[in-house]
Amino acid sequence: MKAVWLLIPIVTGLAVPALVVMNLRMAARTGAMEAAVVLHAVGTLAGLLVIGAGMRGPGFGALADVPGWAFFGGVIGVAAMALMNRAIPQIGVANAITLSVAAQLVASVLCEHFGWLGTERSPAGMTRWIGVALLVVGAALVQRR
Repeated sequence: MKAVWLLIPIVTGLAVPALVVMNLRMAARTGAMEAAVVLHAVGTLAGLLVIGAGMRGPGFGALADVPGWAFFGGVIGVAAMALMNRAIPQIGVANAITLSVAAQLVASVLCEHFGWLGTERSPAGMTRWIGVALLVVGAALVQRR
């Protein structure tokens, strides 16, 4: 596995707390859902600029081949951002992120184990579940104040 592919999720993960705080600052002034919508709109504009600059894939014409349920990813993104805007003032950024990451790992392992949503099946063995448990324990430890 090329190191750059491992670096991309690390860099992305390092940026997520900044994204969350930026969104939270906007939500404090506009409301949780409004901030989520505005930030998704700004992201859409940035994406269109990147496409316009020539960094593109097969194009929007390929949308006809996308299963209908896949379009609900946008709903999940906006809802998750808006809900985090509500939770973070109550529990803090670190608590929200650790719980979210632990939940994402559990859901990801289950998705791959069962092949949900068209993912390639990768049975979760004992080692993988121990890793999940350790992350969940780590998230629980971060919750202590």
